[in-house]
Amino acid sequence: MADERPDLKRLLEELSGGVSSMLARQEEFSARMDALDDRLRLLEEERADAAPPSEEAAGGSGAYDYRVLLNERTYAIEDARGERARMESVRRCVALRRLARIRTRYHTGSGARETDYAYRVLPEGAGGAPDWTPLRRRVEEEAGADYSASLPLPAPIRRGETFELRHRSSLRGAFTARNEWVTLVVEYPTEAFRLEVNLPAGRKVAGARREESQGASNGFNKRRVHPRAPGEAGRTRLEWEERRPVTGRAYTLFWDW
Repeated sequence: MADERPDLKRLLEELSGGVSSMLARQEEFSARMDALDDRLRLLEEERADAAPPSEEAAGGSGAYDYRVLLNERTYAIEDARGERARMESVRRCVALRRLARIRTRYHTGSGARETDYAYRVLPEGAGGAPDWTPLRRRVEEEAGADYSASLPLPAPIRRGETFELRHRSSLRGAFTARNEWVTLVVEYPTEAFRLEVNLPAGRKVAGARREESQGASNGFNKRRVHPRAPGEAGRTRLEWEERRPVTGRAYTLFWDW
């Protein structure tokens, strides 16, 4: 038995050395695979930066050239009869391709109105927002109730840049009925929206609700809306905040007063 122990010891040493060598080769192979994965990922990122945005990145359709991060629209009715009102909509967007113009849609609605558009490109980092640059709207002559608006830019917006598009309207005779509403149509892929209606002092809300609709179909997801307590100058406020709204769907606030 004493003669076999040195042989057993050598055998164990050889086995241990073989295992160590295998582990070292396995670690070397794993490091090479990690480096290859890093290189492939870098190539994929470079190709994605150079290629036009895919349909999925553009929100499911190649027709979308920007994505809306936040759409904030506010209506302010200025007199108790509903004769005078203002609307301001600010959409914060990210360009999905180089933009020489901004395409959008607007609804004429009821009553007379004056409309203007402006935009600004937001700087990266914590820098302050620049001033608004006015834009001139171009409308196709054959357009119907929903007009397609083209807004040529003085300088192109680069792919990946964040910009804001502001739409202002002065409304006259738009809210004179006992039953009124405002609608926000989600025309582009949108992360979130906030729809607000400020009602004038001297008018009480008898009831309010919200609902969604798709195309010409009946409304669904109907819910009651509780007006906010009077705020500035005794105004009552209706609000609707929605995350991940469905593209192409209309979101409407109704109220009786």
